Amino acid sequence: MSVRRFGPLLAVLPPLWALAVAIGVAWSVPTAMAATSGPSLQLRSDQALSPVYAQGIARVSDGWIVSGTNLLARLDEHLAPTRTVVPAIPAEWAAKGYNHIGDIDVVGRYIYAPFEQPDYTLDRQATARYDARTLRFIDARELPQHENSFVTVDPSTQIAYSMDRFGGDRLLRYDIGNGWRALPPLGLGQTLERVQGADVAAGAIWLSTDDARKEVYRADLRTGALDELGSAGHTDGEGEGIDASLVGASRLHVMVIDRSLIPVHLVSFAVVGLAPPVSRNDSGSGWPPVLVMGALALVVAGVGAGGVLLYRAWVGIRAGSGRA
Repeated sequence: MSVRRFGPLLAVLPPLWALAVAIGVAWSVPTAMAATSGPSLQLRSDQALSPVYAQGIARVSDGWIVSGTNLLARLDEHLAPTRTVVPAIPAEWAAKGYNHIGDIDVVGRYIYAPFEQPDYTLDRQATARYDARTLRFIDARELPQHENSFVTVDPSTQIAYSMDRFGGDRLLRYDIGNGWRALPPLGLGQTLERVQGADVAAGAIWLSTDDARKEVYRADLRTGALDELGSAGHTDGEGEGIDASLVGASRLHVMVIDRSLIPVHLVSFAVVGLAPPVSRNDSGSGWPPVLVMGALALVVAGVGAGGVLLYRAWVGIRAGSGRA
């Protein structure tokens, strides 16, 4: 067969290749953008709380439990108090210098409440337990921490998380079931400023801060990898506790004290753009989406070119046979 018979094929291949590559790029770029864009906050509500509830918050089945400097209270779904204990720090612990409760957590029948005394050089703080229904004090445990702005507990592992200082690049971890035995800390990869609250939920620990932007973060519980979610707002106020219970469409509930001290804002957010978890049974290639779609483009182009080549060859063979 003469090479000239492939003239039509050579003319067809370049536009076919260009079309296949364009399709691959069109598919791959949005996928890559979706993969690299991070999660963010979407405001759902901003409600007012009494200034006495200015430290921490945790969700319960019929409302909320909140903490003040030396107070615990149960609130109903409308944020009205149904039970209050003040002072909440028992006299024996107040005698040791503990005068402040930080951001709390509720797991099972217990409230976990961080006690703090003001001499941070002592390297001694405490975490207490209360009955979540009655708010009755149960016990407390002193821990080797300089500061103690929050405590949160993973209900699936019974591991408690806190922070040695108000800021830092790691989270302290304690095994509650083994007498609050200290575990290796969870590294965060970057230093956060003035962390005031935390809550474990949905495979992550969610952190609220009192930095200049009142930034909110999500840290992966396995790796410590951080997502910066955005500001809780009211940046001229003071950031405090956080709860990560899913209530309606809202995932995060952050407390920010107004700059005038009245009210305390309870700001609720949905979190949009979270990547779905990858199953351990998934057999993905691990390639970036652009490379995957580029490879698909090559396949499409190859199949198309091969088809054209075979067709032209078949036509040429038939034409040659007809002249023989």
